Amino acid sequence: MNLKAVFNVVGILLILLAGILLVPLAVCFLYPQVPDPDHWSPRDAFTLATGFSGAVGWILWKVLPSGIEKLRDREGFAIVAFSWIAITFFGALPFYLTGVCPEFVDAYFESMSGFTTTGASILTDIDGVPRSLLFWRNLMQWLGGMGIIMLSLAIFPALGIGSFHLFKAEIPGGATVERMQPRLAETAKVLWTTYVALTLLEIVLLRFGGMDFFDAICHSFSTVATGGFSTHQASIGYFNSAYFETVIMIFMFLGGVNFALHYHIIHGNFLVVTQNPEFRFYVSMVVFCIVLTTWGLWDHSSSDSLGEALRRSAFNVVSINSTTGFATDDFNLWPDYLRILIVGIMMVGGCSGSTSGSFKVIRVIILGKVVIRELQKLVHPRAVIRIKVGKKPLDPDHIMNVMALTALFSGLTALGVLLLALLGVDLTSSFTASIAALFNIGPGLGQVGPAGNYSAIPTIGKWILIVWMLLGRLEIFAIMLLFLPMTWKK
Repeated sequence: MNLKAVFNVVGILLILLAGILLVPLAVCFLYPQVPDPDHWSPRDAFTLATGFSGAVGWILWKVLPSGIEKLRDREGFAIVAFSWIAITFFGALPFYLTGVCPEFVDAYFESMSGFTTTGASILTDIDGVPRSLLFWRNLMQWLGGMGIIMLSLAIFPALGIGSFHLFKAEIPGGATVERMQPRLAETAKVLWTTYVALTLLEIVLLRFGGMDFFDAICHSFSTVATGGFSTHQASIGYFNSAYFETVIMIFMFLGGVNFALHYHIIHGNFLVVTQNPEFRFYVSMVVFCIVLTTWGLWDHSSSDSLGEALRRSAFNVVSINSTTGFATDDFNLWPDYLRILIVGIMMVGGCSGSTSGSFKVIRVIILGKVVIRELQKLVHPRAVIRIKVGKKPLDPDHIMNVMALTALFSGLTALGVLLLALLGVDLTSSFTASIAALFNIGPGLGQVGPAGNYSAIPTIGKWILIVWMLLGRLEIFAIMLLFLPMTWKK
């Protein structure tokens, strides 16, 4: 392991973070806050975080030799893991210094939840949080959605950071994402250009409907990133607007679509999109769940019209399926079979190569085909049956990767439930909190449902969920690789 090269690149990314922190610092001047004599002002907190991140980054960059040209997979995964841990630390400082999060674990939890686009929060009075910090929460999600390392690949190719090792280690489903341009830096630029365009379009549409400019920016950041942080405690339900819900729902859905398909849509290759098996499964799943949930809510509540049931179900199903986590309804109060459905689509998520978290649709398709193949082999034991997706045969290593990830996600979910239950958290909350953190969703059921938050989780439990969020965002392998002795051998 070339640790000098690893921390050299981490230093460059911390310098980039320092530059990004100037944006919420500027917001402090647009929305000045009355100073709290017991805590730092947001302006001072962001100033310190900016300077500290920049200084540490500059030292790592200048003191350590790069050796970036000799990067291997192991260094790529280490860079991604250490970068996310370090960036989350500096991102947490403004929350801690201003007293918005009195305990550092809460600040780190909020920061990790932001950068991993999980959307879980410990804040109990979001409406009372200074606007600069609310902006930073949503900006963190926007950066984390596509990935800050992906941003570095787009703007720093001359520094030699452009490496496929970093690309596939950070982007969700990175190993399955097609490179749309011959050069990786160009692929990163295409992805970020599409990402920015979607964000700007949503801001325009929300403003057109009358949403405050600040709220429009913040909610667009969280929507396209499928993150779920809102500037209000009641989330999107605060606005009680069918127009806002429709716009946000459309962009949540788009956030769950592979960004390579966005590229094809822009270039008019609609046949490629409609024939993509993952996209077709994703659309079918969303439509089926909306229909079932609409019927369930309409049948369950005599006061709801069919239109109101459709509005409630469509928004919340798309929000949970895309792993955004916005809410207009407390699905803790839904019938049990609908709550089970919600947990199920939480674990599936959106498409590979999207900003969505969770297991990904493509892996569910592959698992289904593995089951079908095993059933066929019971009838024809000597047959050689290849697993294909979209008429393309899959490499056996890819299939084994999916099987291994399935085992890891299942095992870690069970371990999280056990550990949280040992800490005194009720079973429903333990189960869904473990899923919501590991699958980067945000809200769960019980005390961590849409009407609650994670503030009551014990301190040790919060640290467990912090680790789970990071594991889920980097799809487990990037973190677990650091614990193998062979990783550190030359």
